[in-house]
Amino acid sequence: MTMPDNTLRVARRRMLPAALAWIAVAIAEALFYTLLAMAIVRHEPPSLVMLFGGLAVLATTIAARAGFFTGARLTGDLYASLGQALTRAKLAWFTDENRAKLSAVATRTIPGFMSIPAHHLQTFIHAPLLPLLLLPGTLLVGGWRAVLVAGALLVLSFMAQFTAQRALRNADQRRGELEGEANRVALDLVDHLELLRTAAGPIEAIRPAQSIWQEQAAAMRRTNRAASLASFVSAMAGAFPVVGMAIYLALVAGLSPAAILALLLLVMRAAAPLETLAVAGIMLNDQLRAARDFATVISAPSLPEPPPQLAENPVGTTLVLDKVASAPALKGVSATIAPGDRIIVTGPTGSGKSTLLGLMMRFDDPEDGTLMLGGAALSRITYGKLAQHFAYVPQEPVVFTGTLADNIRLGRPEASDREIEDIARRATLGPVIERSAMGIHQPVGHHGSALSGGERQRLAFARALISDAPILMLDEATSALDEARERALASLVRELQRTAIIVAHRNPEIWSPTGQMNLAL
Repeated sequence: MTMPDNTLRVARRRMLPAALAWIAVAIAEALFYTLLAMAIVRHEPPSLVMLFGGLAVLATTIAARAGFFTGARLTGDLYASLGQALTRAKLAWFTDENRAKLSAVATRTIPGFMSIPAHHLQTFIHAPLLPLLLLPGTLLVGGWRAVLVAGALLVLSFMAQFTAQRALRNADQRRGELEGEANRVALDLVDHLELLRTAAGPIEAIRPAQSIWQEQAAAMRRTNRAASLASFVSAMAGAFPVVGMAIYLALVAGLSPAAILALLLLVMRAAAPLETLAVAGIMLNDQLRAARDFATVISAPSLPEPPPQLAENPVGTTLVLDKVASAPALKGVSATIAPGDRIIVTGPTGSGKSTLLGLMMRFDDPEDGTLMLGGAALSRITYGKLAQHFAYVPQEPVVFTGTLADNIRLGRPEASDREIEDIARRATLGPVIERSAMGIHQPVGHHGSALSGGERQRLAFARALISDAPILMLDEATSALDEARERALASLVRELQRTAIIVAHRNPEIWSPTGQMNLAL
């Protein structure tokens, strides 16, 4: 899975200055060590060496600071790309597995990418580049034979690092797979904890999650063992070039003690980054896997949106369905829904009632047939314009952690407190408002946990009504309410003269329907 071109261009544009900065650091540091080695051999004063040492320190400081700022900006860009992808993603993509992956990307992967320009570029640009840049200094001090020996020793050291990291990558692969499965199971457990506890008891409720967690722990132990081996190999490989060069210099006559010291200094500095590179291999594996997960999420299948110059604006709010079909249940559904109509959608379980409502709001496109709003095909209307026409209340409404007012205000962000309280009371939330001195500013708990199921549905109803959207999509929106409150909400819909498309299993006459759509299997 590859990232979209635009995201790659933005990331490259952000990363390029930071990468160039670390290249400059490697050059400055190589010059410093080369001049230091030459000063040792020639017994020269340290003034020039100190100047270049200061420049190397300054370049490192600037590159590190720039890396942090670049990481912050890159994170913002990636969150923006994620948001754009999610606003266009087909709802069918949001399976449990993909939801778990999305959660990991939003909470861990993208924040983790901040460390790439701040730390990882130093490791994967500066670390391999510095040994290469120190070879000319080795040539000046010890001649071409010393360069060949140092180069061979560094290559052998790098090959040892590569072998260790390949073994580590193989050991770490299963851990990555289990991490995604654990995220999915954890989300499923949290979403259905009450049901699982009552149906299976507290112990059995978490058994599937525990099984995955135990597998994940075992995979982590295997990864840790591989990491320990990789670190050991890394330490040995880091010392190998220095030990090998020392043996070579002991066998070669004609070099002064100063030259021997200078050569060992250069080889020691050239070998040091290789150990850092090896230790960072596990982070590279994580970053590559994180990049694949991010690419999967932002490449989620989406619905095409017309460019502004080709977009159409609906005239009125008449909905027309012409032979709409969508597997597995919807086959050739046709209807015309005029402004102010209240249409009851009926049919047995699995007949596609919720699917039909989703198609009307363009959560997905039908496999066959057309849907039109105000004379314009839904596919020719921009998402922003389309969203202004619909307010959706599902059977399980989404309630965010916050206050009653916060949740209702999502329907119309500019609404005043007075408007929010008025619509809340009209949606029969008066008893909820009055049970706390904080009124509409009382907290609703984590995802509405302080509210009953019926109160959450009435809150969602108030949020839909305050939006002023002309079409209400009510999918079992009153299933948790008693008949009196359902009649009150139905009366409010009639009073506001909104178009309403209603899926309800109870007495449909409560809504005084003007028409009916019967979906048969």
